[in-house]
Amino acid sequence: MEENELHKNDVYLAQWLDGTISDKELQELVSEVDYVAYVKLKKGIDVYEQLEAPIKPSFEKINYILNAKKQRSHRLANWSIGAAAILILCFGLLTIFGNDTLEIQSNFGEQKTIALLDGSEVILNSKSLLSYDTEDWEYNRTLFLEGEAYFKVKKGSTFTVNTNNGSVAVLGTQFNVNSKSDYFEVVCYEGKVGVTNSDGLNVLTPNQNIRKINGNALEKWKVELEQPSWIHGESTFNSIPIKYVITAIEEQYNVDIDKRQIDDTVIFTGSFSHGNLSTALKTVFKTLEITYIEKEKNSIVLSLD
Repeated sequence: MEENELHKNDVYLAQWLDGTISDKELQELVSEVDYVAYVKLKKGIDVYEQLEAPIKPSFEKINYILNAKKQRSHRLANWSIGAAAILILCFGLLTIFGNDTLEIQSNFGEQKTIALLDGSEVILNSKSLLSYDTEDWEYNRTLFLEGEAYFKVKKGSTFTVNTNNGSVAVLGTQFNVNSKSDYFEVVCYEGKVGVTNSDGLNVLTPNQNIRKINGNALEKWKVELEQPSWIHGESTFNSIPIKYVITAIEEQYNVDIDKRQIDDTVIFTGSFSHGNLSTALKTVFKTLEITYIEKEKNSIVLSLD
């Protein structure tokens, strides 16, 4: 790591420890590996303070040094050595006192690519949340997902994605999971995927898709794409009630769409682009003869022609 990058991370850590920046802000400023290490460091310091051990003044001194780092970047080498020593102490404490859960959340219209500790990769779609235990990851590759994500899993022990609608278990494969309230969909693109929900276990092979909407019967069909289209800037839908398409537009463009004047169970097949809101609205609603009016910024009202 270059010296200026080390200095930036040094300042970010100092600001985070004294409360100047939030957990979420730190997570966006540093790598996932650094964030996990910093969480361990902070938790270790908190544990020491709770124990009120004789070495507590030493940690107060450390906090003082960390704050001073904002103005004294020439102590970079000394800080790096000190931080490493603290991390070793904290790792031992965390082994005793509990695990660390890392949460990663995407914003409106945002995709986030996450490199997991085993080399697996996750791409989060907009307004989605992923969480997992970093401490136990080597022995228990289990995550929790709210929203939509595409997974590229390295071969190894069982890899499980839990959602409120069901779970997906694999050894090494590529697949997409979309789980939101009463909507659950899984697509397998490579390898095999075991999906368990209220309908039991279903094993998917490449290009197979299953979907369950609003408690209705499980749907199954083949897909032709090699990856989900949303990764490449386009959301695609196959015979789905328009209300789910509306939610996808809201999450992509950070808008509020009033659908009270239309029948939101009307079926839609098609796609919309992530590049332009006006184009997306026209593509979806013109085909269904639904009028859309932008009342004010970020507020759209739908009605029938």
